[in-house]
Amino acid sequence: MSNKKILLIAFAVLFFGCRDDERAPTVQPLNSFSMELNERPWQPSVVGEDGCIRTFSCSQTIQTVGSRENRFYTIKAYRDPHARTGPGSENYFKLQISNVKATGTYEISDSYEKNFSSFALFIARKPDGTAHRYINEVNGKSFIVEIEEFVEIEGFSLPGIKGFFHGTLYNEEDPLDSLVFGDGEFTFGKINWSGFNHCP
Repeated sequence: MSNKKILLIAFAVLFFGCRDDERAPTVQPLNSFSMELNERPWQPSVVGEDGCIRTFSCSQTIQTVGSRENRFYTIKAYRDPHARTGPGSENYFKLQISNVKATGTYEISDSYEKNFSSFALFIARKPDGTAHRYINEVNGKSFIVEIEEFVEIEGFSLPGIKGFFHGTLYNEEDPLDSLVFGDGEFTFGKINWSGFNHCP
């Protein structure tokens, strides 16, 4: 092989190698959410081709009664073939953790009909529009959340949370029908955001 060909090959390797190194770094989301539903992976919908935009969110609210404060987090997640959210979504999951003061284990045992309480709710909608609502046992221990840490991110004033959950929810109309939730994981550094963009 001539010296000229060797130089051309070396130049091409260097040129294309540099181009690869100069690619913009992939943006990492600040939030994540996943779980298993009846031992099958369940993920919120992705909107378009942007991995940053997924149909789940978390908000923090503080209820003040006299000198007492009740800080609670509300997590919502939707899965739908058309990425719909709200009442028309095929699947809707809502988890509210009330009276959060520290890391640790929280039993989810209130009714979803009570304000400022701890509850888990899952709605499964069929193509014909009928839906079933699955709820936690009231005053029971069917659903557990473990808050592992509070997430502080520079530029965001409210602390987010990271944790895990598992449990069983029961059909409100037929308690013999239930759904098992396992390996639930969430990380929220970006909370109280109006949209579903989870990147910085």
